[in-house]
Amino acid sequence: MLYTIEAVSLSSANCDVMENCINRALYRRFGSCDNLEFLRSCIGLDYVEVLSQRKYSRFIDGWIGDVRYFNLLLTPVLNLY
Repeated sequence: MLYTIEAVSLSSANCDVMENCINRALYRRFGSCDNLEFLRSCIGLDYVEVLSQRKYSRFIDGWIGDVRYFNLLLTPVLNLY
């Protein structure tokens, strides 16, 4: 569900939809649970917003750390007009 999520910016509505999907999966897997926050903390499952920010940070760090892409960003853009 989070595949290539770092390439798009999520709105709060999109985050809510994804959170709802995760919550429904947790209900199906673990049955009726009164406190989903406690269950998520026990299994180490962060919220979608936190997960997407973490993936985005790793994505940008990978770009910055790779010399080929760093040089690409520094080269001037050719005027094609």
